[in-house]
Amino acid sequence: MPRKKQPKSHRHFVAVPLAALIVSISVLDGALPVAAQPELSASVTRPSEGEALSLPRGMQAILYSGRGFSIVDRSVAFEDGSALVNSDGLMTLTVAGNRISAFSGAFYLSYFGDDISIAAVNTPVLVRDGSRLMVVPAGMQWRTGDADKLPLLQAGYPLWLGARAMQEFPSRFLTNQLQNLAFLPEAEEVLPAARSFEPLPLWTKLPTLKVGTARESAELEWQEEVLGTLRGLVESGDSDATDAFLRDEHYREAFASDEAYELFIRLLLKQPEESPMRSLLFSYLIVDENFWLLASLHPDLREETWALFSQHENPEARTLRLFLLPTSNVTAHAVSSSVMQRWVYELSKLERGEKAQQLVQAIVEQHLPLVSTFEERGYPERSRTLATALLTLVEKTQISLASDLSSELSELTSFERMSLETPPPVELPDPEEEQVEEVVVEEPV
Repeated sequence: MPRKKQPKSHRHFVAVPLAALIVSISVLDGALPVAAQPELSASVTRPSEGEALSLPRGMQAILYSGRGFSIVDRSVAFEDGSALVNSDGLMTLTVAGNRISAFSGAFYLSYFGDDISIAAVNTPVLVRDGSRLMVVPAGMQWRTGDADKLPLLQAGYPLWLGARAMQEFPSRFLTNQLQNLAFLPEAEEVLPAARSFEPLPLWTKLPTLKVGTARESAELEWQEEVLGTLRGLVESGDSDATDAFLRDEHYREAFASDEAYELFIRLLLKQPEESPMRSLLFSYLIVDENFWLLASLHPDLREETWALFSQHENPEARTLRLFLLPTSNVTAHAVSSSVMQRWVYELSKLERGEKAQQLVQAIVEQHLPLVSTFEERGYPERSRTLATALLTLVEKTQISLASDLSSELSELTSFERMSLETPPPVELPDPEEEQVEEVVVEEPV
């Protein structure tokens, strides 16, 4: 969805000492990766070091170290340090020239020197530098490693994948970040006030205004009225009237704004599943590549996103989405077999000839270890689903794998070795015994 820039305005964040906040914490279902399900106490009695911040557009953060955030014209930049960022809606900020995007959740960000580390606590995080893309699925962490640019696909799959290699973070780190969310201040209200009647046309506000501050204020006021009307229609549940309003050419400019994009996301996340209003809002958002990428890996939106045929043709985005879907299956909400079938179909249509050989070889090599990992952690259904998908992909594309990969795939897809019985619970390592050196994120002291 194309969006236009808005007139500039200055905002400042509000810092609240964490020591002043002692609140209870509850962990929502689906917030934890299946690889790390730590026991959390019912309340937090000892605050972590840092400052709780209120940022523009409903974002919140805990700054652990460094200079932190700078804000100009409602745009947020991260100068350096480490922080936990959270929002019920859209989160966007820049760091070292990269655009970071996420929604409905929290992520940890660390930036020192040339290294950027991102730990996606419970929502996927998109990193964009022009045409160079990376998405970190929920439950995973990734580090840029050095100042070099992310390689593009033409560099070949080994280099392309090597620069995007990820790992899971320790259960202790996850526990700390989820606990620290309890110290965040209440988010500011960012939705426009709901209206029950449509605004007057914009031209009625502008004839007597000269170009300048007065005109900008009138345009912003009118846009607020348009978005307030949209909110009122959505909350009324009248999908037909909402659709007609969204199609009205008089309001097209207002719906192309960043504020409208954020409103769409917040309203979408409030809609119940299978509701006509949710489908309507989703159809407007899915045309935006950033939203499409994040929704494809978001535990709450994966099913809806993969059920639609995408019109996005960017090879970097399409390939990244396909390589990361199985990796995103580490949260409590499993990827369904129907989504995995769609995954196989899209992979089989992505490349032809020699490129198809390279793609399938890379896909199988990348994801075979996950088959065993899911089984070892007590998720035999996920293990079988992924193994079947990989075997189907090879059969569908008629690609000849390297002998070692072919042998390993045949062994892992033997259902006789996959018990249907419920396995014993997986014993997680003692957090106190975990080696900090294995963690790429900078944990707060």
